[in-house]
Order: sequence, then structure tokens, then C-alpha cells
Amino acid sequence: MHIASVNVRFYETDMMGIAHHSNHFRWFEMARIEFLRQIGVTLWDMMNEDIVFPIMNVSCNYKEPANFDDELHIETYLVKMTRAQMVFRYRMKRASDGALLATGETKNAFMSKSTGKIVRLDDTFYQPMLAAVEEMPNE
Repeated sequence: MHIASVNVRFYETDMMGIAHHSNHFRWFEMARIEFLRQIGVTLWDMMNEDIVFPIMNVSCNYKEPANFDDELHIETYLVKMTRAQMVFRYRMKRASDGALLATGETKNAFMSKSTGKIVRLDDTFYQPMLAAVEEMPNE
């Protein structure tokens, strides 16, 4: 599990000072990239090997609003890994009081950037990712 932190910026809010719901997907992406970097897999390294991982499915369950300037902690778990896809789950909490604000999930497939076809990861990327697979505790 990796915890990424971000503060809700003013431009990410609506007229009520509440973070717009679309930002949660950006924060999930930021947390996912940080998670991979932490285990030694960078997007640049994968792209240099002609591998990208587009989103195949994404979901978010909103529990409470995030407000302007809240510090958010995004717990990120890699919960499923195959050579052709990965599934992450997220739990977003407000740092000040630990309130659960949202949970989510993303499913990515690995594909060749040049051909657009699904590819299977070789051990260079697969093994560190497989070693990081962990079940997310219940909310």
C-alpha cells in the first residue's frame, strides 16, 4: 500500500468550495503513478519499451465531500495483477480527521503504444508489480 497526499486546490472546487467529482479520477491517477514509482516501475520506462496502460474501467464511490484546501491521503492498493492487466483500489481520507471521503477502483490493460494491441508484460515490469499485490482491508 502507498499513501499519496494532495491538497484540494481552489480551481478544483465548485462554487460551494467542494471538490468537483471529476478530480477524484485525477487524484487516483496521481496516486497510481506514485505507487508504481515507489516499487521501481516508472511510466517513462514502460513507454520506452513501447508499453502504455490505458484505463479499461474506473469507478468511484463518494462518501463525503472534499473541500478547498483539505489535505487528502489516498491509500493505493494493487489488488490484482496479470501479465495483461492490473487492478488498483483506492481509499481517500481527509488528513485532519481521517474521514473516509471516497473509495474507487481502476482497471488498466497493458498495450503497445505503437500498435494499440494488448501485450503481456515481461518479468522486468511484471515481477515487481506482482510482488506488490495486496488485498485492501475492508472499509
